[in-house]
Amino acid sequence: MQNIITITLPFFALIGCGYLAGRKGLLGDEGIKGLNAFVFYFALPSLIFTSLASKPLTDIINPEFMGAYLSASIAVFAAAAFLSRLLFKTTLGMAALQGQAASVGNVGYLALPLISALLGAEAALPVVLGWLVDLIVLVPLSIALLEVDRHATGVWLDFARNVIRGVVLNPFVLSIMAGVLYAASGLPLPVPLESFTGLLGKAAGPCALFALGATLASRPLSDGLGEAATMSIFKLFIHPAVMWISMVMIFEIEPLWATAAVLTAAAPVAGNVYIVAQSFGVYVLRVSSAILLSTAMAVLTLSALAAFLVN
Repeated sequence: MQNIITITLPFFALIGCGYLAGRKGLLGDEGIKGLNAFVFYFALPSLIFTSLASKPLTDIINPEFMGAYLSASIAVFAAAAFLSRLLFKTTLGMAALQGQAASVGNVGYLALPLISALLGAEAALPVVLGWLVDLIVLVPLSIALLEVDRHATGVWLDFARNVIRGVVLNPFVLSIMAGVLYAASGLPLPVPLESFTGLLGKAAGPCALFALGATLASRPLSDGLGEAATMSIFKLFIHPAVMWISMVMIFEIEPLWATAAVLTAAAPVAGNVYIVAQSFGVYVLRVSSAILLSTAMAVLTLSALAAFLVN
């Protein structure tokens, strides 16, 4: 419990700082938009690149574990998106964000340090591999569906071109490709490059959480609370349950790795869901509410699950 509170409290503090800045009028809409552009195009891609480029390629590739992780997450993504369309009559883009929120957790800033502290340093690799699945498959899938929704009424050729450009040229995908290619080279990261990308990567979480607080300051939290609660329930309860079934009952993954995967799936909604929503101008408030709500709930739910699995 102490480890979780120690890691979670800074998130609330950063959100609170952004909230106060928004309430005091220190940041306008353009300021928040600019802050998110910095995270989306510079800070988060740097974090992704560094996390991949510094690892041996043989460690990155683990088909059985990644297949088990992907199977669980894609099933939850599809179920949440379908339920969103059914219950809330959302557009395709909104449903995609519902799916992403339900299946992509806060790995880099919550799950990774927490699970490493609970299970030891050897548990870091399965957490990183699960995060890699999120970044390679689930986040680009959400972006692709958002592009499809945004250009659904255009000329077919323009539509296809925009979808391909939106996915292939997305900063997340480009940074993943660059990180894997560099890892394949086997070369160590030059010190100046490692320092540069490290500094940018460390700014991703704080900036996104600060912008989230500023956004919530100007909008009622209760607006769309039903959708935010649905995303939170999927992320904190359904995703880890389905992950356990996939890891233990279907694929029979080694216990330490399976436990790490289930705890990773129990992490609250990822900040990158908010960044994607902000960049497309879709579902921003509801995603913001889901991140805040799920992070608050995770103090108890993740603690209880960790106590059950570890003990």
